[in-house]
Amino acid sequence: MPTSIQPATSDTTVVRQSNQLNIVGGQSTGGADANVIHQFERFNLNADDTANFVIDSDVANVISLINDSQPSTINGLLKLIGNEPNLESNANLFLVNPAGVIFGADVRLNIPANLTATTASGLLFQDRYLLAVDGAVSEIALPNRSGASSSATPSITDLDGTPSGYLMLTESASSSDPFSATLPTGSIQNQGELEVSPRSSITLIGQYVQNDGDIVAPGGAVTLTASSGNNLLRLSPPGSLITLDVVPADTLALVSPLSDNSAIAALPNTDLAQLLTGGNNQGANRIEVNADGSQTLTSEPSPLTPKAGTVLARGSIDVSDNTPVGASGSPGQVTILGDQINLIESHISADGISHAGTISIGGMPIEDSFNAAYVLVDRNSNVSANSAESRAGIISIWADDTVQFYGEATATGGSSDLDGIISIDAGVDVDIRQPAGNTTR
Repeated sequence: MPTSIQPATSDTTVVRQSNQLNIVGGQSTGGADANVIHQFERFNLNADDTANFVIDSDVANVISLINDSQPSTINGLLKLIGNEPNLESNANLFLVNPAGVIFGADVRLNIPANLTATTASGLLFQDRYLLAVDGAVSEIALPNRSGASSSATPSITDLDGTPSGYLMLTESASSSDPFSATLPTGSIQNQGELEVSPRSSITLIGQYVQNDGDIVAPGGAVTLTASSGNNLLRLSPPGSLITLDVVPADTLALVSPLSDNSAIAALPNTDLAQLLTGGNNQGANRIEVNADGSQTLTSEPSPLTPKAGTVLARGSIDVSDNTPVGASGSPGQVTILGDQINLIESHISADGISHAGTISIGGMPIEDSFNAAYVLVDRNSNVSANSAESRAGIISIWADDTVQFYGEATATGGSSDLDGIISIDAGVDVDIRQPAGNTTR
């Protein structure tokens, strides 16, 4: 697909010089943690081209809102650069396109901090202000957090700091062959190598998430989240213990700045969908797994069929930390969440020299508000949180209904008394047909 980066407003300008596309301007929120917000009608990047986001050194987040009916295909280099030669940027990059984001086989990253790609219809700031993909700003109230509205109309200047939530509104999408190229509307797919600097994070949040490539965040965090239904996902910020709060969209209220500064108008789910675009949810489906661990597709839809709420991991995820013993290390975190999670020939590593990390598949380590119903790990997949010289990490695999585990999981420490913890469990049925290291239930 040829490069096409088309701004939606005059605030953003794209200047092309050969294969370099410099993206300048945008709307600044101001404040101590200033954000720059760009709006695009289209954002596609060819393998030979580079998209340079040119920003001030004090910008905390670059937020790109892509209001397109088609997914964005990114197959070139994404880069953040400061507009002053001697001042480096430490900004995070957000890519927002409700129709989908596809990272092609030749994608590359040159960003100083975190990457977030999402198919959310809106971003929440300060648990109060909602930024829609078309640039509209609203003030909302979360359940049990209602209060007086602001006397001023919400604006871009209210949107400083890192987003605290993602409004996911599921589009209706027909099921397709599980190994076809067709993906549901609102999908995030990685076909290449996404790598960020040490201790940074990569977060992919969509209706459907598929990794066919490599995701690397040394000593950092990788989070893959697939959401079905209409919900506001409130995810903890990068660098902290991963937690997730799921708020049904129909429990949100639109705060009206009325003259008495007190009334809060309940916002029905249908109105919210009209405001930010939404759709319907799909039903569940299953797969038959043979005694040898091979998978047989049945006449019923299989969990490999792309549909909302599913994560399909077929590539590698590596957050291993190679910090030597005695130095200040940063154990990595991998979190995979969705209604259905399928690891097919996937390799997930949170190894470390001084300390291994944490891998959570299907359920949150401290909360149960967003657990998978079904988790499949095939016999060609492996999950590891090993430490070469010190304490191993923690691997947790959970489903409210069924876990089918046919792969390998290891959490081996520098000595037997430093081995980690592997927990594979489910609310109804656990099927383990190959040794899984140090397994507890």
